[in-house]
Amino acid sequence: MLRRLPARGAVLCTLAMLGGWSQAQAQAENTGFGFVFEGDLEYGGDEIATLEFVDGSSQDVKTGQGITLALGGHYRADGSPFSVRGTVGYKYVTTKASNADISIGRTVVEVVGNYLFANNWWVAAGLTHHTGIKFDGDDFAPDIDFKDATGPTVEVGWRWIALSYTKLEYKGKYGGEADASSFGLTLISKF
Repeated sequence: MLRRLPARGAVLCTLAMLGGWSQAQAQAENTGFGFVFEGDLEYGGDEIATLEFVDGSSQDVKTGQGITLALGGHYRADGSPFSVRGTVGYKYVTTKASNADISIGRTVVEVVGNYLFANNWWVAAGLTHHTGIKFDGDDFAPDIDFKDATGPTVEVGWRWIALSYTKLEYKGKYGGEADASSFGLTLISKF
């Protein structure tokens, strides 16, 4: 006798099938060359500005915070637990101000080496390079251009999700410096 599944049951069955497919794909894990899409949500660094709003609330803008979307490639030799991943993306953060576009934007280039454990856990370490780093005060604060910055990054992940830490220091083109280190949540899709 066939029974109709409630909508919640159908969603759970679909997720279980996708989870099984994802696990099989992770174990057969993309050997050879392939493409990567990466999204990062990061927070940290020094406060570069504090905005005060008319409703009494305030918002800090930190040098390490932002959302990064990146594309790139990866390579893993058949049967090897080691792989390398390289991406190029853009990291951006703005404020909740409705009358101004106060933001920090930068291009992010990253190269990391990964080690995959048998249980789908993995670790990675490499270098991150930020270029075109600019704080835009939108006439409410002075604009600041920073020199390019390079620093180490480490990740620990399971399948397609990871926690990351990046150590960076931004130096102003005309003096001054700011810690731009950040902790992040990373989502990676390899195809």
